[in-house]
Amino acid sequence: MKNSGFTLVEVLVSIFIFAILATGSYQVLQSAVQTDEVSGRRIDRLAAIQKTFMIVDRDFSQMAHRNNRYPSQGVRRYVWAAKNILNSDDWGIEFVRNSLLNPGAMLNRSELQRVAYRLKDGELQRGTYDRQDPIEDRPPAWETLITGVSRFELKFKNARNAKDWSEFAREGTVPAGVLFSITLDDYGKIQRVYMVLRDE
Repeated sequence: MKNSGFTLVEVLVSIFIFAILATGSYQVLQSAVQTDEVSGRRIDRLAAIQKTFMIVDRDFSQMAHRNNRYPSQGVRRYVWAAKNILNSDDWGIEFVRNSLLNPGAMLNRSELQRVAYRLKDGELQRGTYDRQDPIEDRPPAWETLITGVSRFELKFKNARNAKDWSEFAREGTVPAGVLFSITLDDYGKIQRVYMVLRDE
């Protein structure tokens, strides 16, 4: 009577087949995990871009006809925008926006808010002041809106019927329109155009 069982060759072949299946399964699982991580990063990045432009849209579309007052300099300007101001690596801008949320005037603050934007170390940053007329040599509180930014550019329309965009807002009033542009390392240039309600 012969003993039934597996030969050494059959065991080795089985182990070899199992190893191939295990390796394939691991590679599929690893690919799925990496795909999920990449998708998660892209979703987070798109959410950050969307949030950034939600804030930018709110600020620039509600630009107020309210000038800055610097008593010691005698300067009164509605929009301060130029390259390398506010310690920016590119363009910078400062202005007053209205419609700051204050339901029923319950908070001890105005509905106006002075805001600023700059590019610093690859970050688009938004600054806020605690008052409409900033104190001399007192910088705004900066927060990072989005990272991975290589360029920040601004152009302006000083009149609604102007054909061309200018690099500078006309002093003495708010511009009729603002062209806001950032260049991201991963998504390239993104532009928004804001037409500003103002007194004519």
